[in-house]
Amino acid sequence: MVNCSFCKKNYHEHKGLVLFTNEGRTVNYCSSKCRRNDDLGRDSKKVNWVKRDKKVKDFSRKTEKINVKKEEKVVKKEDKVEKKVEEKVEKSDKKEVKKVEGQKSGKSADK
Repeated sequence: MVNCSFCKKNYHEHKGLVLFTNEGRTVNYCSSKCRRNDDLGRDSKKVNWVKRDKKVKDFSRKTEKINVKKEEKVVKKEDKVEKKVEEKVEKSDKKEVKKVEGQKSGKSADK
């Protein structure tokens, strides 16, 4: 199997056209359409009829980044919740201390 120099399509050797340049390289064309378009100087990437294999994107890196960001958000939320709980505990402790102090002062006043 040979690759076409213009559209990169695999084709059998007995079909198509093979050109040898003065520089010593071979140019393979699967059809006259490819040959004519190459002679006209067209770019195979810009021609609509040329089928290109799309590159498969590597989503593993993106998903790792997304997971890390989600974990960071979760940690931040947990920290906020912990701070709020601590503040509430401190407030309730202060209220209890005031109550205890008030009770002590009230008992001492009764005596």
